[in-house]
Amino acid sequence: MGGAYVGFYWTLPVPRRGFRALPKDVEAAAQKSRTIRYQLEVIRRYVREEKGQLVGEAAFMEMEADRGTEQVEEELERVMRLCATYTATLVYVDFSLVHHWRPHAFMRMYLANHDVPRQDLRPDPILIGGQTFDPVKHFRRWQQRHDTDAAALRQRAKTELALAVNQFPEAPGRYQAAADDLNGRGITTGTGRRWTSEGVRKAYARQQAVSAED
Repeated sequence: MGGAYVGFYWTLPVPRRGFRALPKDVEAAAQKSRTIRYQLEVIRRYVREEKGQLVGEAAFMEMEADRGTEQVEEELERVMRLCATYTATLVYVDFSLVHHWRPHAFMRMYLANHDVPRQDLRPDPILIGGQTFDPVKHFRRWQQRHDTDAAALRQRAKTELALAVNQFPEAPGRYQAAADDLNGRGITTGTGRRWTSEGVRKAYARQQAVSAED
């Protein structure tokens, strides 16, 4: 019982909806992300139950919308320094403990290779603001929306790309002009990112190749 703890919270971006970054402040991050809010609540409650002291917290957003990446290592290094400074235990929610939802291989590997006290917590449902939040059900709904939205986003990007490119003559700067037009109208790529000249060129070339095969 007792002791010092550092909480680590993470989530995935949703580029198609403009959700690509989190505020540095964990409270502000929790206002932006229900997943962050859930982890924050679980860990703070755990520390209170242990009669411990939460000496640090960090919220991290991944780079890819569908998986954990090695980018987490930089944030974990900062968290590890906090743990060393305060002789603290790292505490985090391991979502993969239930039906293997949201595993993070890079995080698991990093922690396995660093000697720091740590405590993983189960992603069990809890009450937040008077309502039950079940992370597994939340992830399932998120995945369903992601699949539906992703298909619509890809189709829109494909249609708008052809229209944008074809309105400009075949001349130097054509693809940059198309990229500027698409970005100016808020049309993203099929993965929710901004267009670049090279991205337009490659995507349009693929479209043309498919059309030729048809």
